[in-house]
Order: sequence, then C-alpha cells, then structure tokens
Amino acid sequence: MTVVQVSVVIPCYNSLQFLGATLDAVLAQELTPSLQNQFEVILVDDGGSDDLSGWVQQRGDDRVRVVRQENAGVSAARNLGIASAKGAFVAFCDSDDMWNPRAMAELYSCFDADPRIGLAYGFYEVVDAAGESTGRIRKSDIQGEVWEQFLSVNPVGASGVMVRREVFDQVGVFAENRDRFRVDVEDWELWIRIAAVWRVGLTPTVVVRYRRHEGNSSTDLDSLDAAYRNMVDVVFADVDPKRAALRPLTTGKIAMILAWQSLNDAQDPQRAAVYLGEAAASAPELRRTAEFWRLRTAAAALSLAGSRGYQVLRSANGLKLKLKHKLSQ
Repeated sequence: MTVVQVSVVIPCYNSLQFLGATLDAVLAQELTPSLQNQFEVILVDDGGSDDLSGWVQQRGDDRVRVVRQENAGVSAARNLGIASAKGAFVAFCDSDDMWNPRAMAELYSCFDADPRIGLAYGFYEVVDAAGESTGRIRKSDIQGEVWEQFLSVNPVGASGVMVRREVFDQVGVFAENRDRFRVDVEDWELWIRIAAVWRVGLTPTVVVRYRRHEGNSSTDLDSLDAAYRNMVDVVFADVDPKRAALRPLTTGKIAMILAWQSLNDAQDPQRAAVYLGEAAASAPELRRTAEFWRLRTAAAALSLAGSRGYQVLRSANGLKLKLKHKLSQ
C-alpha cells in the first residue's frame, strides 16, 4: 500500500476554465525519491454545476479524487480537504493558480530543516488571465518565530503553502463564517494562529504563479474591506496586552492594502486617499515608509492622468518589471 506523504487540496467551484492547467502543474511535479508517487490530489467540489467528478474520471489518474459538499465557500472546502487528507502534510492550491515544477519538493524540504516548523511557504509570481507573467513577484524574508510579523503582514499565498497535518489538530482549521469573511482573507487569520505556536519555514524561490483575473474574489473592494476589518476583530479579540499593542500597526497596514486595491482595481484615488489617512492616523510611523509615499505618488498619478493614463503608467512599469525578470533568469 502506497504511503501518502503530501495531500494537495484544491477547492473548486465551477472551475474548469483554469483547472486543467492547475492540475497538470501539480501532477507534473519534479519530485525527490522520497515523494515520488507518494502524494494525492483532493479536488473539493464546493457545490458546483460543472460535473467535476465526470471531468476527473475522463482524465483517468488515480492520484486525483473528488470530494463534494453543498456550497459553503472556500474555507469550508479547504477544511473538507483537510479532513479527507491521508498525508502527513497538506498543501493548498487554488483552482486557477499553477505550481512551478519543484513547488512540492521545495516546500516539503523546509520541514527537514527544523521539526518545529509547522508551515512552509515560498514566493509567488503574478500572471494575467492568460497565464503570462506581469513581472511582479511577491518575495519575503519572514521565517522562524514570526507571530508578531504575521500580525501586520501576510506574506503567505494560499496557493504556495504546506502545513503539517498535526498543526490543524492543535490550532484548528480555516474559519468558516461567511458573514464575517465574505472574501477569503481567513487564510491570514489561520497563518497567525499557526505562527503563534509553530515556526514558519521559507523556500526563497517562486513556487506558484498566481493568476489575476476578473473572477478573483480579492478584486471586490467593499467585501475585502469588511473581511479585513472582521479579521482584525477576530485576531485581537483576546485581552492580551502584548497583542493589543500591535493592533494599530495591523490596522494601518491593512488600510494601505486597501489603498492599493482602490487604485489598481477600483480606480478610485479619493478612496485611496481616505485609506492612506486611516493608515497614518492608526500608525503614524507608516508615514515614514517608502510604500506610503509610493501610494501617495500613485494616487496623485491616477488623479492627474485619469484611469487611462494611470493604466499606461502601470503597463510601462509592468514592462520594466518583465524585462528585469527576464534578465535575472
């Protein structure tokens, strides 16, 4: 009987448009002997209408199985995947993203370095709807005992992370309150819980290509605003003075995230300015950061150049990033 080391959980909801590329990338992993043929892929059908089971059956790969639930959202789907997992480690990938060829091996290797590591993650590259690089790569150097850092920044992409199975038994799984988390930021709240107890490992390489397209839940600004604020309430619900002292910085950092969303997705410089004001009021030290001034500059550019001019500037910057990325390869 084959021993499963890694269970890859992919939540799905009418996802066939991109799922083929996602699944192909997972199944084509370049693996070490210790992982070869020792992983499974769990597609969690979140009550979709696209006959996911039939599609998987046609592919005929016994490494892939489908579990189904009534529509309950991405967190509930991930949790069903965790409950169904046979592996000692559980990795996650969304149904529109694509792992790089050594993603599983790189993430898995992090746990060999330290038995106190409960979560491992890597960098992610942003691609467009067609899968073409935008030149943007999200990097981080956050690793080790990082609970306080996780309170003010989330470097972990939900499609490029692996967790020890036993961690969920200790700290719990993803929050499923859809009224409080209308957009899936509840992964950040879980990472904070994990980091409070376990160390975090990092592989300093791109492990996943994150696809930006109109269907992304993270592009809904009003829902994102509400979800982030609810997350802050959940994270700081206890009365621990040390944690409470960090709330203003977390609130300010989230306001800056929402300011970027206001500019890049909503094309609303006035709303971005409101968020910038909130960030400065909540955590005045943020005014001295380079990101704060980049945001002010971007908001001014959108106000002066308008939506079309701002997109031209973004496109030019994207081309510069693509060229820089190509030259670094």
